[in-house]
Amino acid sequence: MTSSFPATRWSIIAAATAGDGGKSAQVALAELCRLYWFPLYAFARWKGLSAEDAEDATQSFFHHLLESEMMAAANPALGRMRTFLLKAFSDKLIDLKRAEGRLKRGGGVQFISLDLSEAELRYETAPTMDFEASWATALLEAAVRKLETDYTDSNRHEIFSALLPYLGTSTGEPPDQAQLATQLGMSHAALRQSLARFRERFRTTLRTTIADTLREPTESAIDEELRVLSSVLMAGS
Repeated sequence: MTSSFPATRWSIIAAATAGDGGKSAQVALAELCRLYWFPLYAFARWKGLSAEDAEDATQSFFHHLLESEMMAAANPALGRMRTFLLKAFSDKLIDLKRAEGRLKRGGGVQFISLDLSEAELRYETAPTMDFEASWATALLEAAVRKLETDYTDSNRHEIFSALLPYLGTSTGEPPDQAQLATQLGMSHAALRQSLARFRERFRTTLRTTIADTLREPTESAIDEELRVLSSVLMAGS
């Protein structure tokens, strides 16, 4: 299986390795954990850890990254942080196994509060135990959140919610456009224009999200990531 793990924004990594070891680093790692905790958690569960131990392993892993110089030693030639993170977390779980499963707790530190019932539901309903699928899902979710924030900040959350089903990022059929236009109090032509802009903004946001995961976010590198993303999503559909 190829390494396929949700990539981390290089900006977060840079902040986490700034050397101050203080609040900025903690905020950076908290954001990292918030964005990509589930694939780490699911990976631990796939490796046989209980739900509680998988949560502890995930939290203590990020805590260890904050306290150590692991991120500063990450090889920039890798280009993508997901390779580094997957290997680092895999090594941690191997160490735990050698220690007969005894977890080094994160000293009571939690970067995020994980809802184990939600985590287990996502784990049990995951369509495949595949890291690339987790990576693709993480990227899409991050892009959708960014787009939602943009629309909310401009007082257009109603439009966002109405047009979101047309992106194809969720299950179910989108509503009839003519009926939706009537519901929103606009013409069908105006709705089509809004939908075209919405889709274009999502494509731009997705490319920006992908660019944040690359050491050198060239157009060709982003295009390659998009091709992988599309391939993974098609395989899982």
